[in-house]
Amino acid sequence: MDMTWNGGDTGFRWPWLVPALVLLVVVLMVWWARSRGRRTTAGASYVAHAARLRTLPRYQALVRRQVAIGACLTIAALVACSGAIVLGGRIQERQTLVQDDRSRDIILCLDASGSMAEVDAEVLREFRTIVSGLRGERVGLTIWSGVAITIFPLTDDYDFVLDQLTEAEDAFGTGGVYTDDYAIYTAGTVIDWEVQSQLGDGLASCVQRFDHRDQDRSRAIVLASDNEPIGEGIYDLDGAAELARDEKVVVHGIAAPMTADRPSAVRRFQDAVTSTGGTFSLLGQDGSAAGVIEAIGDLEAKEIERPPVVQVLDRPTLGTVLAGVGVGGLGAVWMVQGLLAVRARQEDES
Repeated sequence: MDMTWNGGDTGFRWPWLVPALVLLVVVLMVWWARSRGRRTTAGASYVAHAARLRTLPRYQALVRRQVAIGACLTIAALVACSGAIVLGGRIQERQTLVQDDRSRDIILCLDASGSMAEVDAEVLREFRTIVSGLRGERVGLTIWSGVAITIFPLTDDYDFVLDQLTEAEDAFGTGGVYTDDYAIYTAGTVIDWEVQSQLGDGLASCVQRFDHRDQDRSRAIVLASDNEPIGEGIYDLDGAAELARDEKVVVHGIAAPMTADRPSAVRRFQDAVTSTGGTFSLLGQDGSAAGVIEAIGDLEAKEIERPPVVQVLDRPTLGTVLAGVGVGGLGAVWMVQGLLAVRARQEDES
């Protein structure tokens, strides 16, 4: 799945708050200037010959220094206020995530009857090898004999898939059908011992394991069986293949080597899977499972339409920098003012 972030609009979350805060600062400055002027006039003392005092170089230097300090304090305070105003308005950026998602859904559909244990182990071994190379495909595993059981549903959690495929391979391939691992793993696939290895029912069950039926996704089934049914099931093989075609599911068949001893079983199996657009092979011949894997790789990955994801991010950098510069400026000016006052006191004492 490819993801692309498209930058969007940047603006204030609360734009009305910015002019309101600006107006508040202006009102406070006007009030402060007027009240300071009234306090200065009310506490004024009249001194004779003040004009001569103002001409003294020392007096003029002190006035210039005080004006410069006052200007610096005013500028720093305004910068800090502007930063606070920007932070109050809360600058945000709206980004849109465009998802280009293409995927295949693949279900391993394995005949769990005793005669298929070695075949299933081989298919699982080859499939486990290629899962590590998948990107975006979802994989599921269903086993069946008289009844189908989902071992794990479609998922793209490949670590989980590999663990599950390893467990399945061990159950089918380690020690054969007479081991506890095999009995435990396939428990529930046979309810009636007179109804087993029902290829039609197994295929139909696997077709029904696909989700998101409303989406146009590429779907494939890897169907491993010896097509040696016991008893009578609900679906025959032709009916199950028709269901797969209706659902646009491609079925790739892998038959056990001993199926070759029954040409009619091979023919029915082959006709059913090739009618869906899939491939058919006997395990150990013509590439078998490896050929199925290659066919799945050639299966077109359908584009999945996903709505864009909108993400809103706060961008407080500008306001933080302005407020920091303003507060830092105020601190620096006050520090300089304090140092000048200390130096002047030391000069007076000396």
